[in-house]
Amino acid sequence: MSAQLTRRVPGFFSITRFRLRHLAGESMWLIPFGYVLLALLLVVVVEVMPTIDVLSAPQVDATLLTSIAGGMLALAGFVITISFITVEFASIAMSPRLVGILRRDRMVKRALGLAFGAFTFSTVGALLVKPEENPVDDLFGIVSTLWSIVAAVMFVVMLDRISNLLRAGNAVAAVGDKARKELEAVHPVAYGVESDSPLAGATPEAALHAPDDTTIEVHETPEAEWWDGDRGAPPTRRFLGDGPGTLHHDGQPGVLVAVDLVRLGRLAAEHDTRIDLSVPVGRFVPVHTAVMSLADGDAEALGDELRSTLAWANEPTLASDPRHAFRVLVDIGLKGLAPGVNDPTTAVQAIDQMHDLLRRLAWRQLGELRVRDAEGAVRVTMPAPTWGHYLRLACEELADFGARHAQVRRHLRVMLDDLSQWAPEERREAALLQRERTEDAIGALRAS
Repeated sequence: MSAQLTRRVPGFFSITRFRLRHLAGESMWLIPFGYVLLALLLVVVVEVMPTIDVLSAPQVDATLLTSIAGGMLALAGFVITISFITVEFASIAMSPRLVGILRRDRMVKRALGLAFGAFTFSTVGALLVKPEENPVDDLFGIVSTLWSIVAAVMFVVMLDRISNLLRAGNAVAAVGDKARKELEAVHPVAYGVESDSPLAGATPEAALHAPDDTTIEVHETPEAEWWDGDRGAPPTRRFLGDGPGTLHHDGQPGVLVAVDLVRLGRLAAEHDTRIDLSVPVGRFVPVHTAVMSLADGDAEALGDELRSTLAWANEPTLASDPRHAFRVLVDIGLKGLAPGVNDPTTAVQAIDQMHDLLRRLAWRQLGELRVRDAEGAVRVTMPAPTWGHYLRLACEELADFGARHAQVRRHLRVMLDDLSQWAPEERREAALLQRERTEDAIGALRAS
């Protein structure tokens, strides 16, 4: 079964756009730098505006601006300190994978940006204010005071947000919310016919915001055999050999986080060949690993063009790989089950979030991605996770480590029993198989 993708999938089209978004999300300085530029622009605007006489003494401007500058610098220090403490606590108490999610939180960056912006505006303003020449211009003091109040309010809002995120239940819910948002984008196509799907807004046939000369399909393939791994199709389904048509990963090892499938399709059509990617988005790729193969042609001759369609990072991202959300939730659950922590309720909260995600995925089109040209010829194929891969990732490790906890066993069983009834008929067998394997793991651990 195949269906045309119905929406733009983040991370699969414009590599440049993806890299800019990734940089903006990972960088701690980009948003604060924007606020500093805004402060400098505001200084210029205030300088050319008419003078305002509100404050009681001409010396108040310079004194006030200097005081605000010192206070905002101290506030920026508090924001940085609290951010690092939060990241360290979340990494130790729940999962190191939460660090990346917390770093991408814009609230902290905005609080830091407002503090640095107020400091910049007040400092530059204090240098420009000259009471002896223009004793009635109080606009610098007014704007600086208002900005500092906004920065202080943002600091309080940030503290409230961070304190809530440090609670295990809220942290798990935050990961689940981000995952649900990304699932809507990465897997937008409903499974089966529209009338069968219980998902609001997901249909098999809706307009794709892709070029007219390209069609991208999700090709539903039979579930692969159960195998050791959770990052896509097993290697035996792809090529393991070498030759002129094979392109290898050059440079530092990393995780494939985005692929420009449209550009790859156009390159394949231009050279009248087909390109088969051997690794899915989210897979770690060691040096000199085969990443794609040309059915006809010399891959190294097109090496630079082919490699420019791939984006790499040190770890997977939620924006392009929903399995990373499952990985984070499983890690939080495993940390709660550790003997030194002994917090099975956190593991149950993680299972509940994955339960909701799996119910959504059950009625989404999953499987290999295929790019067709204007004539309908397949030009690019890329492996992608199936329903069974998501099931195994969510259940296997928690079943292995949580069998001694009654509530973990109960919630895993409830989740799999529900999925075996909720999922489309063609996917119920995989849920039942995972139920059997979970029971086997629970029985083996309890007997040991």
